[in-house]
Amino acid sequence: MSTKETTHQQSTHQQSSNNNKYQQSNYISNINKKPETIVDYKYICIKKDHFDVNMVQLNYANINYTNHIEINYKSPSIFLEGLFFKTPPISGNSVSIYHKENNSNNITIKLLLNQKEHPQFIQILRSIDEHISGYINKFSTEIENILQNNIHTDTTLSFNIPNTIKYINMNDRSLSMFKYEQIIKYNYHRSGYNNENIKNNDEKIDTYQIYLKSYLDRNTILELEKKMDKKYSFTFNISNIYLSNNSLLPLIKCNRCDVIDVM
Repeated sequence: MSTKETTHQQSTHQQSSNNNKYQQSNYISNINKKPETIVDYKYICIKKDHFDVNMVQLNYANINYTNHIEINYKSPSIFLEGLFFKTPPISGNSVSIYHKENNSNNITIKLLLNQKEHPQFIQILRSIDEHISGYINKFSTEIENILQNNIHTDTTLSFNIPNTIKYINMNDRSLSMFKYEQIIKYNYHRSGYNNENIKNNDEKIDTYQIYLKSYLDRNTILELEKKMDKKYSFTFNISNIYLSNNSLLPLIKCNRCDVIDVM
């Protein structure tokens, strides 16, 4: 066999080997490729198109000590302590700011959503409300037993646990005394026809409202109060369902607001 033929065979063998390595590497890469995530990590938010209410997990087990029902989101690819969302664009005219008792650090943000522009997002929040209500009804007996039996007979233990007396006084009541406050509520005052609807002969549009506990900076709050002709998107999370004085109240915290560019 000539030297030229030997060199050609070695080159062909080397090329075949490289092809096999490339195919094997590509195969392994495809095996290890992660499925599309359901979370937007830029905002740590659940993507609305991938949201599944069946992944919402509730846990009343520690209500005796924490005074709330835990709420988490667990899917095959992610676990979140709380539900994190980013709203669709909302007009500045649909945002209201409330200062509790003239306290600039205790601010509530009210958002108005309408069925025409935000149907998917409204449906997601309503499905969470239904899921929570169903859970409370399903485990009402168990929760009721915890509330009624939440009395520490060991006085030494009681005084060594901070706020024990407070929890006893609050929880020594019937579950029927607590009303579940929905995350999103139908807005009876703004739904239906208004003057602009009648003027333009528009169809009836149902609106809904959601209240957020604000953790935004002062400059952002001042801009929102001006009700400027802009669109905003709010990032918020639903962390727990608390037993307040007479309600089961979802804690909804807003920690980010972005101005949306409208083309």
